[in-house]
Amino acid sequence: MEKSTQATSAFALYCFLIAIYLSVGGLLQFKLGMWGIGANEIFLLALPVALYSFFTGGRLAKVFPIRLPPFTDVLLVLLMTALVIMPIELLIHFQEKIWPLPRSIATFYETLMARQAWWQGYLQFLILALVPALCEELFFRGFLMSQWMPYFGKWKSVLLTALLFAVAHVNPWYFLYYLLLGVYLGWLRTWRDNLVLCVLAHLLNNVYSLYG
Repeated sequence: MEKSTQATSAFALYCFLIAIYLSVGGLLQFKLGMWGIGANEIFLLALPVALYSFFTGGRLAKVFPIRLPPFTDVLLVLLMTALVIMPIELLIHFQEKIWPLPRSIATFYETLMARQAWWQGYLQFLILALVPALCEELFFRGFLMSQWMPYFGKWKSVLLTALLFAVAHVNPWYFLYYLLLGVYLGWLRTWRDNLVLCVLAHLLNNVYSLYG
């Protein structure tokens, strides 16, 4: 497949899947809460791009570079992610004073994060932190960046993927937050070409959002 065709096909698939994610997936999320979020991430993001890559003859190990990272890289990612998250969170707190979330959206988030029993904390970690970190990294930093880097180059792919990552969350109040996070996660992909590090950083961000 030519590089331009590959890049165009990836964008078309993004548009198609995100449209379903926001319509059908939004209904599932509204009806099923956390379970709907988990189903969306797995069946409307990660699984379709894995199947697409497989059936179009892509080398899955190249599209989704996953390998055990050295311990030093893990420590560096934990440190860098903490340093990235803190200023972004401060920016969000400042933004919320100027342009706060609508009460209905804030209530939805509060309901998702409410815990009435000890086991709900583990369930939230699984569905709201781990599953999105894994599935979104497979979709954005895995599939999309792998399709776009040969055509756009590394940095244009990082920025374009970060922009579409922010758009896909459909939250204009936190748009800058997702954009900056997406740039950092995209840079991590280019740094070691290892999605495990991207998933780890994304997971740390999600955990901080849940329990911080």
